[in-house]
Amino acid sequence: MCYADTDTNDDGTATAFCYCGWCDHYATPDEADAAAAAHERANNTPEIVPWCA
Repeated sequence: MCYADTDTNDDGTATAFCYCGWCDHYATPDEADAAAAAHERANNTPEIVPWCA
């Protein structure tokens, strides 16, 4: 099971990430929160990446 979280950046954008390696950048913290929640509910594992660039 995945455990996703978010981090708000200084410019007001946000990054959603998971301990499985998934991550993505969003324009707002609300969008990142929704993506993190959807990722946790998903029943698939994305490609593992070592960090979010």
